[in-house]
Amino acid sequence: MFKVHRIVKGTTVTLLTALGFIMIVWAHGRSAPQPARGETDSVKAVQLRITLEGGHWANITQLEGVAFTIERDGKKLAITPYIRDGGKVELRILKAVHYNGKETMEAAGALSVGKGLTELKGNGLALGVQVLDANKKLRSDLLAASALTCCAKTCDGTLVCGGVCVCTDCGRCGPNWCDCAIPGPPDE
Repeated sequence: MFKVHRIVKGTTVTLLTALGFIMIVWAHGRSAPQPARGETDSVKAVQLRITLEGGHWANITQLEGVAFTIERDGKKLAITPYIRDGGKVELRILKAVHYNGKETMEAAGALSVGKGLTELKGNGLALGVQVLDANKKLRSDLLAASALTCCAKTCDGTLVCGGVCVCTDCGRCGPNWCDCAIPGPPDE
């Protein structure tokens, strides 16, 4: 009697363990339900136009609070956009400084920009900044599918990095949904 009870108990435990393992594998293979289109989260972004000397330009789409860099001839600026009221964007600017062979970033100030062209001079770089869209929304699922960092050079060799989309007069970087319209004359 005791031998039969032990065999039944062992068989039951083995079957339950196997069934539990099969349920785990089955549940793991199923995909989660996809969210409805309206439930998809969006992320705030800013689209800026950077105008450089000689008529060179770059359109940058960047997430709010995430820095992008502009570098030419060893001079580098890191610019972080923050959306403000009234279509304005505050740009917090850092400049690269070299100490003992190491590059560090130092605060260089802040600048409020809007739809009109605003001049920015810092760390030996002179450029104009203009807000193209201060209320750009990017779907987070599209953003996750694209690379968050890309770089493109303007025709004068200025390297622009870090935007979700970077379009210049000589190159383009970003997913196929980037807006790379060629700029017309600057609004002043």
